[in-house]
Amino acid sequence: MARDQILWMSITATAVIGLLVLLSQSSSVEEVEPLYSTADDPDPLAFECLDHSGLARHDHVALKIFIDGEPETIPGLIGINSGVCNSEGENMHAVHTHGDEGTLHIELNEAGDVPLGVFFDIWGVHFDETGIFDHRVNDTHEMRMYVIASGEVASEENRVTTFDEYLLQNGETIEIHYQAR
Repeated sequence: MARDQILWMSITATAVIGLLVLLSQSSSVEEVEPLYSTADDPDPLAFECLDHSGLARHDHVALKIFIDGEPETIPGLIGINSGVCNSEGENMHAVHTHGDEGTLHIELNEAGDVPLGVFFDIWGVHFDETGIFDHRVNDTHEMRMYVIASGEVASEENRVTTFDEYLLQNGETIEIHYQAR
């Protein structure tokens, strides 16, 4: 009887030790580290609220985004009545949209420059040289950005590499392409 108890205690101890060893080793399912997002550290200009009165700057820029050749819709009302700018009168961010056609409205109470990244910060999505939205530049994909004057098409001559730091200018069209290399 004592021999049976010792045998079963040995088997149980061995099983528990084996289980602990298995659990202590890294599992075959790798933990996914959350993607860094520029929206987690927004530009201070993303917090400025205004209305349509007393503007020192009111410009428009057309923004087009393509993911693997497919156009992305830029939603209307980005930066209007948001969690930050929602008081009566001052309900707009410095960069915002009204419709979903991709027109960015750049409005400031004092003259100044506005980097493109401010719009993406207000939208709450990632954008810089490392990628856009949840898409990241890697061995198989690249990102290109073009600033196009009226009547021009995207080409190497109008390609820019400043991405989120690019300063918005009235009347431009900006195309962002995330695509296979």
